[in-house]
Amino acid sequence: MSKKTVIFNVGGTTFEISKDSFNAYPNSILYKLVNKSSSSSSFSSRFTSNKSSTQTICLDHNPFAFSVILDYIRYKRLCVPKDVAREVVELQLREFGLGDDINLLVQDKNASIIEDALPSYEQALNEFSASDGVTLRDAATLAVLRRIDTLISDVILPYLKRHAKRGHHQITFYLTPNNIITKNITTELEHINDPHEWIRLSTDSSSVEKDDSLENDLPDLQFLLQKRDTLRDLIISKSDVKECTVNKVEISYRIESEFGLFSSKSCDIVQIFVIIV
Repeated sequence: MSKKTVIFNVGGTTFEISKDSFNAYPNSILYKLVNKSSSSSSFSSRFTSNKSSTQTICLDHNPFAFSVILDYIRYKRLCVPKDVAREVVELQLREFGLGDDINLLVQDKNASIIEDALPSYEQALNEFSASDGVTLRDAATLAVLRRIDTLISDVILPYLKRHAKRGHHQITFYLTPNNIITKNITTELEHINDPHEWIRLSTDSSSVEKDDSLENDLPDLQFLLQKRDTLRDLIISKSDVKECTVNKVEISYRIESEFGLFSSKSCDIVQIFVIIV
Protein backbone atom coordinates (compact mmCIF):
# COMPACT_ATOMS: atom_id res chain seq x y z
CA MET A 1 0.00 0.00 0.00
CA SER A 2 1.43 3.36 -0.95
CA LYS A 3 2.69 5.61 1.85
CA LYS A 4 1.10 8.53 0.00
CA THR A 5 -2.42 7.31 0.50
CA VAL A 6 -4.81 7.93 3.35
CA ILE A 7 -7.71 5.77 4.53
CA PHE A 8 -11.00 7.25 5.73
CA ASN A 9 -13.27 5.15 7.93
CA VAL A 10 -16.68 6.77 7.48
CA GLY A 11 -19.48 5.15 9.46
CA GLY A 12 -17.75 1.77 9.13
CA THR A 13 -17.08 2.11 5.37
CA THR A 14 -13.45 2.60 4.33
CA PHE A 15 -12.14 4.72 1.48
CA GLU A 16 -8.56 5.06 0.24
CA ILE A 17 -7.34 8.07 -1.70
CA SER A 18 -4.05 9.73 -2.58
CA LYS A 19 -2.94 12.41 -0.13
CA ASP A 20 -1.88 14.60 -3.04
CA SER A 21 -5.50 14.83 -4.15
CA PHE A 22 -6.14 17.32 -1.34
CA ASN A 23 -3.34 19.70 -2.33
CA ALA A 24 -5.78 21.68 -4.48
CA TYR A 25 -7.80 22.48 -1.36
CA PRO A 26 -5.22 23.75 1.17
CA ASN A 27 -7.83 25.64 3.19
CA SER A 28 -10.17 22.68 3.59
CA ILE A 29 -10.62 20.65 6.77
CA LEU A 30 -9.81 17.46 4.86
CA TYR A 31 -6.42 18.85 3.80
CA LYS A 32 -5.64 19.77 7.40
CA LEU A 33 -6.71 16.33 8.64
CA VAL A 34 -4.64 14.49 6.04
CA ASN A 35 -1.59 16.61 6.79
CA LYS A 36 -2.20 16.52 10.55
CA SER A 37 -2.30 20.28 10.72
CA SER A 38 -2.47 21.68 14.23
CA SER A 39 -5.23 23.98 13.06
CA SER A 40 -7.56 20.98 12.82
CA SER A 41 -7.24 20.22 16.54
CA SER A 42 -10.51 21.99 17.26
CA PHE A 43 -12.27 19.22 15.35
CA SER A 44 -10.81 16.38 17.40
CA SER A 45 -14.18 15.53 18.91
CA ARG A 46 -15.57 14.67 15.47
CA PHE A 47 -12.50 13.63 13.51
CA THR A 48 -9.84 11.23 14.77
CA SER A 49 -6.64 9.81 13.31
CA ASN A 50 -4.63 6.79 14.42
CA LYS A 51 -0.88 6.60 15.01
CA SER A 52 0.02 3.81 12.58
CA SER A 53 2.22 4.20 9.50
CA THR A 54 -0.84 4.01 7.31
CA GLN A 55 -2.95 6.96 8.28
CA THR A 56 -6.61 6.20 9.02
CA ILE A 57 -9.05 9.02 9.72
CA CYS A 58 -12.39 8.17 11.31
CA LEU A 59 -15.35 10.37 10.43
CA ASP A 60 -18.84 10.28 11.89
CA HIS A 61 -20.59 10.99 8.58
CA ASN A 62 -22.84 9.47 5.96
CA PRO A 63 -20.54 7.25 3.83
CA PHE A 64 -22.66 7.53 0.66
CA ALA A 65 -22.45 11.32 0.66
CA PHE A 66 -18.75 11.16 1.55
CA SER A 67 -18.04 9.06 -1.54
CA VAL A 68 -19.48 11.95 -3.58
CA ILE A 69 -17.12 14.34 -1.77
CA LEU A 70 -14.10 12.19 -2.61
CA ASP A 71 -15.12 11.99 -6.28
CA TYR A 72 -15.39 15.78 -6.27
CA ILE A 73 -11.86 15.95 -4.85
CA ARG A 74 -10.62 13.58 -7.56
CA TYR A 75 -12.41 14.93 -10.63
CA LYS A 76 -13.32 18.55 -9.68
CA ARG A 77 -16.91 17.74 -10.64
CA LEU A 78 -19.88 17.31 -8.32
CA CYS A 79 -21.94 14.29 -9.44
CA VAL A 80 -24.68 13.31 -7.00
CA PRO A 81 -26.40 9.94 -7.65
CA LYS A 82 -30.17 9.83 -7.33
CA ASP A 83 -29.98 7.55 -4.28
CA VAL A 84 -27.84 10.02 -2.29
CA ALA A 85 -29.50 12.92 -0.47
CA ARG A 86 -28.20 16.15 -1.98
CA GLU A 87 -28.81 18.02 1.28
CA VAL A 88 -26.31 15.77 3.06
CA VAL A 89 -23.72 16.29 0.30
CA GLU A 90 -24.11 20.05 0.60
CA LEU A 91 -23.73 19.91 4.37
CA GLN A 92 -20.55 17.84 4.08
CA LEU A 93 -19.11 20.22 1.49
CA ARG A 94 -19.63 23.09 3.89
CA GLU A 95 -18.40 21.23 6.96
CA PHE A 96 -15.20 20.16 5.24
CA GLY A 97 -14.51 23.71 4.11
CA LEU A 98 -15.47 23.10 0.48
CA GLY A 99 -18.70 25.11 0.59
CA ASP A 100 -17.29 28.03 -1.38
CA ASP A 101 -16.61 25.66 -4.28
CA ILE A 102 -20.36 25.09 -4.74
CA ASN A 103 -20.61 28.51 -6.38
CA LEU A 104 -18.06 27.47 -9.01
CA LEU A 105 -20.41 24.75 -10.22
CA VAL A 106 -23.28 27.04 -11.11
CA GLN A 107 -21.84 27.74 -14.54
CA ASP A 108 -21.21 24.05 -15.23
CA LYS A 109 -24.30 22.71 -16.99
CA ASN A 110 -23.13 19.12 -16.70
CA ALA A 111 -22.66 19.23 -12.93
CA SER A 112 -25.27 18.06 -10.46
CA ILE A 113 -26.05 21.30 -8.65
CA ILE A 114 -27.74 21.23 -5.27
CA GLU A 115 -30.98 23.15 -5.77
CA ASP A 116 -33.37 22.00 -3.05
CA ALA A 117 -34.07 24.77 -0.55
CA LEU A 118 -34.15 24.04 3.14
CA PRO A 119 -37.39 24.54 5.06
CA SER A 120 -38.44 28.15 5.42
CA TYR A 121 -38.73 27.99 9.19
CA GLU A 122 -34.96 27.44 9.37
CA GLN A 123 -33.95 30.38 7.20
CA ALA A 124 -33.51 32.71 10.16
CA LEU A 125 -30.64 30.55 11.36
CA ASN A 126 -28.59 31.66 8.33
CA GLU A 127 -27.75 34.91 10.06
CA PHE A 128 -25.68 33.13 12.70
CA SER A 129 -22.46 31.18 12.17
CA ALA A 130 -20.58 28.80 14.40
CA SER A 131 -16.89 29.45 15.11
CA ASP A 132 -15.81 26.72 12.67
CA GLY A 133 -17.70 28.33 9.78
CA VAL A 134 -20.66 25.94 9.83
CA THR A 135 -23.94 27.84 10.13
CA LEU A 136 -26.37 26.89 12.84
CA ARG A 137 -28.87 26.09 10.12
CA ASP A 138 -26.47 23.56 8.61
CA ALA A 139 -25.78 22.01 11.99
CA ALA A 140 -29.48 21.80 12.86
CA THR A 141 -30.41 20.36 9.49
CA LEU A 142 -27.61 17.79 9.60
CA ALA A 143 -28.80 16.66 13.03
CA VAL A 144 -32.36 16.22 11.75
CA LEU A 145 -31.21 14.36 8.64
CA ARG A 146 -29.39 11.95 10.91
CA ARG A 147 -32.63 11.51 12.81
CA ILE A 148 -34.42 10.70 9.55
CA ASP A 149 -31.81 7.99 8.98
CA THR A 150 -32.52 6.65 12.49
CA LEU A 151 -36.27 6.69 11.81
CA ILE A 152 -35.81 4.62 8.66
CA SER A 153 -33.13 2.24 9.98
CA ASP A 154 -34.49 1.61 13.48
CA VAL A 155 -38.26 1.91 12.97
CA ILE A 156 -39.47 1.70 9.38
CA LEU A 157 -37.13 -1.02 8.06
CA PRO A 158 -37.87 -3.45 10.95
CA TYR A 159 -41.60 -2.96 10.34
CA LEU A 160 -41.13 -3.59 6.60
CA LYS A 161 -39.21 -6.82 7.25
CA ARG A 162 -41.84 -7.97 9.76
CA HIS A 163 -44.72 -7.41 7.36
CA ALA A 164 -42.82 -8.94 4.44
CA LYS A 165 -42.34 -12.13 6.49
CA ARG A 166 -46.09 -12.16 7.10
CA GLY A 167 -46.65 -12.14 3.35
CA HIS A 168 -47.95 -8.58 3.16
CA HIS A 169 -47.29 -6.89 -0.17
CA GLN A 170 -47.92 -3.37 1.06
CA ILE A 171 -47.99 -1.37 4.28
CA THR A 172 -49.01 2.13 5.31
CA PHE A 173 -47.27 4.17 8.00
CA TYR A 174 -49.01 7.02 9.77
CA LEU A 175 -46.64 9.49 11.42
CA THR A 176 -48.67 11.43 13.99
CA PRO A 177 -48.01 13.84 16.87
CA ASN A 178 -47.14 12.01 20.05
CA ASN A 179 -50.07 13.57 21.94
CA ILE A 180 -52.79 12.10 19.68
CA ILE A 181 -54.49 8.85 20.66
CA THR A 182 -55.32 6.91 17.51
CA LYS A 183 -58.77 5.88 18.74
CA ASN A 184 -59.71 9.57 18.97
CA ILE A 185 -59.01 10.23 15.28
CA THR A 186 -62.33 10.87 13.53
CA THR A 187 -61.07 11.17 9.94
CA GLU A 188 -61.46 8.13 7.68
CA LEU A 189 -57.92 7.44 6.49
CA GLU A 190 -56.95 5.82 3.23
CA HIS A 191 -55.52 2.26 3.53
CA ILE A 192 -56.53 2.12 7.20
CA ASN A 193 -58.00 -1.36 6.63
CA ASP A 194 -54.75 -2.58 5.05
CA PRO A 195 -51.63 -3.53 7.06
CA HIS A 196 -50.51 -0.34 8.77
CA GLU A 197 -48.41 1.02 11.62
CA TRP A 198 -48.66 4.17 13.75
CA ILE A 199 -45.46 6.06 14.55
CA ARG A 200 -45.70 8.91 17.05
CA LEU A 201 -43.28 11.82 16.69
CA SER A 202 -42.62 15.09 18.42
CA THR A 203 -44.11 18.18 16.75
CA ASP A 204 -41.16 20.38 17.71
CA SER A 205 -37.46 19.43 17.46
CA SER A 206 -36.60 21.90 20.23
CA SER A 207 -38.64 19.98 22.78
CA VAL A 208 -36.14 17.24 23.53
CA GLU A 209 -36.88 14.81 26.33
CA LYS A 210 -34.31 14.26 29.05
CA ASP A 211 -34.20 10.47 28.84
CA ASP A 212 -32.42 8.26 26.33
CA SER A 213 -35.45 6.75 24.60
CA LEU A 214 -35.44 6.10 20.87
CA GLU A 215 -38.09 8.80 20.40
CA ASN A 216 -35.45 11.44 21.14
CA ASP A 217 -33.41 10.25 18.16
CA LEU A 218 -36.28 10.65 15.68
CA PRO A 219 -37.05 13.74 13.57
CA ASP A 220 -39.91 16.03 14.46
CA LEU A 221 -43.13 15.82 12.47
CA GLN A 222 -43.00 19.42 11.24
CA PHE A 223 -39.66 18.82 9.51
CA LEU A 224 -40.87 15.63 7.85
CA LEU A 225 -43.96 17.39 6.52
CA GLN A 226 -41.64 19.73 4.63
CA LYS A 227 -39.11 17.09 3.54
CA ARG A 228 -41.44 14.41 2.24
CA ASP A 229 -39.48 13.89 -0.99
CA THR A 230 -36.26 13.37 0.96
CA LEU A 231 -37.99 10.88 3.24
CA ARG A 232 -39.39 8.97 0.24
CA ASP A 233 -36.04 8.84 -1.57
CA LEU A 234 -34.18 7.63 1.52
CA ILE A 235 -36.75 4.90 2.21
CA ILE A 236 -36.45 3.63 -1.37
CA SER A 237 -32.65 3.72 -1.35
CA LYS A 238 -32.33 1.98 2.01
CA SER A 239 -35.07 -0.66 1.62
CA ASP A 240 -35.16 -1.35 -2.14
CA VAL A 241 -38.97 -1.50 -2.04
CA LYS A 242 -40.94 -1.45 -5.26
CA GLU A 243 -42.74 1.84 -4.64
CA CYS A 244 -43.10 4.46 -1.92
CA THR A 245 -45.27 7.57 -1.71
CA VAL A 246 -45.21 10.10 1.11
CA ASN A 247 -48.20 12.41 1.51
CA LYS A 248 -49.40 15.11 3.85
CA VAL A 249 -52.84 14.27 5.23
CA GLU A 250 -55.06 16.49 7.36
CA ILE A 251 -56.89 14.67 10.14
CA SER A 252 -59.46 15.62 12.77
CA TYR A 253 -59.40 14.21 16.28
CA ARG A 254 -61.30 14.55 19.54
CA ILE A 255 -59.84 15.90 22.75
CA GLU A 256 -61.41 15.76 26.19
CA SER A 257 -61.25 18.71 28.58
CA GLU A 258 -60.75 18.42 32.31
CA PHE A 259 -64.53 18.75 32.65
CA GLY A 260 -65.19 15.71 30.45
CA LEU A 261 -66.30 17.78 27.45
CA PHE A 262 -65.16 16.78 23.94
CA SER A 263 -64.05 19.13 21.18
CA SER A 264 -62.45 18.63 17.78
CA LYS A 265 -59.10 19.75 16.47
CA SER A 266 -57.23 19.15 13.24
CA CYS A 267 -53.59 18.77 12.24
CA ASP A 268 -51.40 17.47 9.43
CA ILE A 269 -49.74 14.07 9.58
CA VAL A 270 -47.43 12.13 7.26
CA GLN A 271 -48.77 9.10 5.43
CA ILE A 272 -46.23 6.70 3.91
CA PHE A 273 -47.61 4.09 1.55
CA VAL A 274 -45.12 1.37 0.62
CA ILE A 275 -45.48 -1.43 -1.93
CA ILE A 276 -42.99 -4.00 -0.73
CA VAL A 277 -42.94 -6.31 -3.75
